Amino acid sequence: MFYRVTLSKQAKFDIEKVYDYIEQMLFAPLAAENFLRDIYHCIANLETHASIYAISMYQDVLRYGINARTVNYNGFTIIYTIHRRYVLVHRIIHGSLIKK
Repeated sequence: MFYRVTLSKQAKFDIEKVYDYIEQMLFAPLAAENFLRDIYHCIANLETHASIYAISMYQDVLRYGINARTVNYNGFTIIYTIHRRYVLVHRIIHGSLIKK
């Protein structure tokens, strides 16, 4: 199945925040660019693979809906929900911040 993937304003802000941290605080502009490319690639994979990930049982994830799912990329957790043929990415946060 093919899904149309949309990022919430918060998810876009999350990506910008991580990018800025890597670029400005770690002084690693190339690593920041690589992060940006790779995280968007991971999100793009949801177009065809969103339904293969299990519904999360973590309270911090379920606040986004009873069908909230996660996919991990390099220590970060992408939280999303599926609504028919649409995927809404709610947040991109460091996995250590999710209470289990």
